[in-house]
Amino acid sequence: MLLDSQESTKPVPPFDISVIIAAYKCTDTLERAVTSALDQPGVNVEVIIVDDASPDGTLRLAKELEKRHENVIAMTTGRNRGPAAARNLALYHAQGEYVTILDSDDFMARGRLASLLRQARSLHATFLADDLYKVEEGNENGPPVRLLQLPEVGTESFSVDLTEFVRGNMTTYNGARGEMGFLKPLIERDFLEKHNLRYHEDMRLGEDFALYAEALLAGARFSIVGPAGYFAVVRPESLSGSHSVADLRALSYRIKELRDGTKGAARTALQALWIDTMKRYSWARLIDAVKAHDLSEIAVCFKVPTSVFVYLIRCLVEQFVLRTLRLFGRKV
Repeated sequence: MLLDSQESTKPVPPFDISVIIAAYKCTDTLERAVTSALDQPGVNVEVIIVDDASPDGTLRLAKELEKRHENVIAMTTGRNRGPAAARNLALYHAQGEYVTILDSDDFMARGRLASLLRQARSLHATFLADDLYKVEEGNENGPPVRLLQLPEVGTESFSVDLTEFVRGNMTTYNGARGEMGFLKPLIERDFLEKHNLRYHEDMRLGEDFALYAEALLAGARFSIVGPAGYFAVVRPESLSGSHSVADLRALSYRIKELRDGTKGAARTALQALWIDTMKRYSWARLIDAVKAHDLSEIAVCFKVPTSVFVYLIRCLVEQFVLRTLRLFGRKV
C-alpha cells in the first residue's frame, strides 16, 4: 500500500541523489534527518521517506513533510516488513543518478552530499563512502568518534575489494571494530538496476553488508574517503545493539551463500566471517533452547564446526564459573 503521493503529478527534475529514509517510530528524529538531507547546497536532492507501518505518528509526520517540500516523497509499506523492504520500495521509485541511505535517527552535515558527489564522479566510483561519525543520543553536538579509525582513511581515498571489505567487518580487523557495512555510501543507481541488486528482505541485520558484498562480486568499484559529515546517533535500544536468533540466522545464511559463490582470498575471508557469525548465532540459539528446556534443540546447537563447538563450551564454562562465584559471594 502506497500513499496517494505515488500518483502525484509533481514534476520530476533530474535529481543527482535520492536520499532514502526507512522510517519506523521516529517522530522525534525524522524531521531532523529530512532537514539535513534537504540542506545540501550544490546538489539536486530528492528525499524518499518510507514508513514501515509505524504504530505512532511517523506516517502522519512524513506526509506533512511531503506537503512542505516539493522534493520529498512519503510512502508506506502498509505492514511492518523491516528496513530492507522499505528501502527496496524507495529504490523502485528513486530518480537520482545516485542513491544513498540516511537512517531516520541520523543526520548529515551541510555540504556532505556535494562533496561526495564530486569525489564519486572524479573517482568513477560505483560506491563512494565516507568514514562516518558516531555521536551519542542526547549529546549529538558532543565530540564525535570515527567509525573506522583506519589510517588509510585520511584526506585521500582508498579502494577496497571484496576480501578487504569482508575483513573490514570482522571484529578484530586492525585491532578495532571496523564494520564497513555500517557505511552509508553514494551508490550508482544504474549499477543496481543493471545487476538487479536489492536488499534481502529476510534480513534485519547486516542487510547493508550483504548488498555491498554482492555489488563487489558483481564488479563494483568501492572507494572510501575521510569523514564528510554523516552523523550516526548511537541509541541504547538500537537494533545494532541487540540481535535476535532469527536476525543472526539470516545473516549467517547470507554470508555462507556469498562464501559458496567465491574462491581464493575472498572465500577465506568469508569463511572466517561466517564462523564468527555462527558463534554468535549458535550461542543465542543455545540460550533460547536452554530457556525452553528443549533438549533436542540443545543437541542440534552443538552440530556445528569444531571452532564453534569449542566456543560454545567455553561460553558455558564461563557462565558456570560466573554463577558459581555469585553463589559463593552470597553465601559469604
